Amino acid sequence: MAPTAEFCGIDPEEMGRLATSLSGAADRLTAFSKEFEGKLSRYGVSTFALREIADIADWGDTQVSMLHGRIDLINALGKGAPELGGGGDRSSLVRLPDELEGFETAQGLATMYGEDVFDNFGGEFQAGLIHEHADEVAKLAENPQAAAAFFALLPTKIRDSLPNLIASNGSKTAKKDLAAFSKALGAALDAPVLVPAFAKVRSDLVKPAGSKVSAWNRLALLKGANAPPEVRSAAARALVLNDFAKKPRQDWRAAGATEMKAYGLPSDLVALGLEVLAGDGTAARDAFARMGGADVTLSQTEKMKQFLAYAKGAGTGDEVADAFGRVLEGGTEATTEKAGQHSPAAAAFALDAIKAAGSFGDDLPEPARGSMATIAKSYIHELASGARFDKALDRASGMGVPANWIALPGVTPAFYLSPGDTHRFFKTFVGDKQLTDDFDTTAAQFRYDTLTAAARLDAQGGTRYFEDTARVFGDLASVEFKATLDVRGEQDATNDLILDITKNTLALGVDQLPIVGTGWELTKAYVISSVLDGWADSFETRVEEATGARSDFVLRQKYDMAHILHEAGYPASDPPAELISKSTGDLKTYDELLVEAKREANDDKTWEQVLRQKLTPYEQWMDRNESLDKKIEYSSRFLASEQAKEQLRVWK
Repeated sequence: MAPTAEFCGIDPEEMGRLATSLSGAADRLTAFSKEFEGKLSRYGVSTFALREIADIADWGDTQVSMLHGRIDLINALGKGAPELGGGGDRSSLVRLPDELEGFETAQGLATMYGEDVFDNFGGEFQAGLIHEHADEVAKLAENPQAAAAFFALLPTKIRDSLPNLIASNGSKTAKKDLAAFSKALGAALDAPVLVPAFAKVRSDLVKPAGSKVSAWNRLALLKGANAPPEVRSAAARALVLNDFAKKPRQDWRAAGATEMKAYGLPSDLVALGLEVLAGDGTAARDAFARMGGADVTLSQTEKMKQFLAYAKGAGTGDEVADAFGRVLEGGTEATTEKAGQHSPAAAAFALDAIKAAGSFGDDLPEPARGSMATIAKSYIHELASGARFDKALDRASGMGVPANWIALPGVTPAFYLSPGDTHRFFKTFVGDKQLTDDFDTTAAQFRYDTLTAAARLDAQGGTRYFEDTARVFGDLASVEFKATLDVRGEQDATNDLILDITKNTLALGVDQLPIVGTGWELTKAYVISSVLDGWADSFETRVEEATGARSDFVLRQKYDMAHILHEAGYPASDPPAELISKSTGDLKTYDELLVEAKREANDDKTWEQVLRQKLTPYEQWMDRNESLDKKIEYSSRFLASEQAKEQLRVWK
């Protein structure tokens, strides 16, 4: 067979013939040396040269032994290799990388673990031996083909039981030791399959295991392997998820207390299958798309609901819910792609995830809530669009643009939610104040950036993007807070909101922008100030006390809008000198005026009186600029609108 630049292989048959020839030559040299040494010694002739010949013969014998060992190794690693050549040109060549030294190291470790450590020892001594050589196994990851050889040579019964075997002796280093084996396996799986015998190992890993315990062991080994997406997906499906999709209601516990304590892994096989997918968006999407095979006709959303329903009813539900949430984070690329720039694959997965999770609302299992908030932050564009009530009220959630939809600058959703689905998804996490605060930080920044961009566009021409964008965020705040009221109750939700406003206001410095700090809390406050029936008056009063706002509760919002428009260069006359901040050189924020008023108050004038004096030139300046004034009035009223909350009663 003609050699090629890319081919590297060994012919064990030719190597065998070489060994036979070398063995014969060594035997002949040995015989020659003995014969002539006897003859020469009779006559007292030195036989030093003959001893050198004998040493060469001994060397030949050692090489023969080495060659036979390599032949056995090559044959073992070459199992399953396609026959090279064809017709009368058959070749016994085995295609292998030029890594014989690495293969021999792998062979030594595989023999030690497979035929000695796990067979002949137990207890602490066995644990010590496993740990003593675990670093050598981990180092195989530096040579992926040697790592492949190690797993190809390790007996199947050992490989498929490694997690159980390592933990069973009470080892205190079991987690670290298993991680070493996983690291080597991951390197082998991530490299091209150049060791023919490893192809079977790779194939076995993604086939049904025959028992839940065996499946758990395989998944536990794969958990820390950082395997390629196609391996993660295939293994998770074959070992548990296909069966789960077909028959979810059964006992999926597969590991005991010993394994759980040793590795910190879930005992639930479903949870462990999800753990293998977590952190890899491609694997997650592929697994859900193909889960169950042709026998399962459930939609992707229905498959997701199955996991949440199981998590709510199983004793191991927290394990499942936590892993499931992180799988959704990965599949949606919530932490790896930029908001407003999601890939079609991730967005389609996110749409199904939001609908599935939203169907549970506040009944979503607790451990999954944090992941929903993470997805919400990443898909803020989609939630903002989903909360819109100005267009296509009857829309269903989907990837297509709704009829008669009008896009707004800076809001670039990859899909379109219905108001009802938006509201239901908010309910999955707004019951947790910390998660809500985290989302609100993202919403506040998005609101500021988008309104600023809209103001700049309006400053260049006769557009109304600023007002339309303000209405979007008014609707979003309304839908979010309506969900909060539904989940946490009226008094609890409003008390927390007031505390947030108070805390943020007290923390403000004179050069801080209100729309980035307290802006989002205040937007929600404006929305609910007139819809809480008996609470309305007292709520407004309490927020006014916290912020120093004037009697017109919505007035504070006007100053936020005025500041954004002026900062964006919207046409207007120069503000009076007393409204220009010495620290920023820009129009003073409401909070700067508030800080000044409290600092300048004295026995003769309360800070409220001082504030009114400072706001008077602000009002007069806005009144003198009719176009600016109208834009401020409309946008602040849109932000304070209760329309979205009321319409949710119909468009759920």
